[in-house]
Amino acid sequence: MRKIKLLSSLFFLPVLIKSQDSIKLVHHEIGFNTVSLVKQVISNNPTSALPQLPYDFFYNAYYKDKFGIRLGAGLSTSYTETEIQNQPYPRITNKFTINTRGGLSYNFIHNKRITLNVFADYVRSDTKDETIATTTVQTFPNPTQRITTETSDKSTAEGAQAGVGIKFNIYKHLSLYTEAPLSYTTKVSKSTVNINDTGTNSWSVSTVRTSGLLFYIPTTIYLVLRF
Repeated sequence: MRKIKLLSSLFFLPVLIKSQDSIKLVHHEIGFNTVSLVKQVISNNPTSALPQLPYDFFYNAYYKDKFGIRLGAGLSTSYTETEIQNQPYPRITNKFTINTRGGLSYNFIHNKRITLNVFADYVRSDTKDETIATTTVQTFPNPTQRITTETSDKSTAEGAQAGVGIKFNIYKHLSLYTEAPLSYTTKVSKSTVNINDTGTNSWSVSTVRTSGLLFYIPTTIYLVLRF
C-alpha cells in the first residue's frame, strides 16, 4: 500500500510543479547591459557608436506576467590625466554620472518566444565634471607665476520617457531584451570657475537650462534572468 502511494506521488509530482508554476502571480526579471562588453570586442573605437541607453542593469516585477513595475540604474566614472607640453603639471579631469529610471510596464503580446511591452518612466541623470589645470608663466626678470584653473560642472536632468520593448525568450528563465524609448528632459547645468593666480582667486558662476526630446533606437541589448 505504501509503495502504491509513493508511486502515485511520484507520478503526480511533475503535474503539481507545472500547475504551481502556471499560477505564479509575480514574476521577477533582472537585466544586464551587454553592449559595453560587445563594443570592446568588436570595435576599434568603442566611443564612436550609436547612442546607448545609460542603464547598466534593471529590475522588473510583473503581476500575472502582464502589469509590472520597472527600475533601472547606470553608473559611469572616469579619471584622466593629460600631459601639457612645456608644463610641469598635467591637466586632471574627474567625471561622475549616475542615471536612474522608474516606471510601469505592460506586456501586450506574450507567447513562447516573443514578448512585446509598452512602458512609461520617470528618468533622472546627475553629472559632475571637475577639471584642474595648472600652468606656470615667467616674464624675465619677474618671478614665476603659477596659475591654477579649477572648473566644476554640475548638471541634473529630469523628465519622462515612453516606448516599446521586445524580448526574445531563449529559455524559460533566460531572454534577450531591447527597447526604443522617446524621452523628454529638462536639464539644469551650473558651471563654476576658480582661477588662482599666485594666491589671488577669481570666481565666476553660470547657470544654463535646456530641454528637449531624444529618441533611442533599439541598439542596447540586455541579458535577462527571469525567476
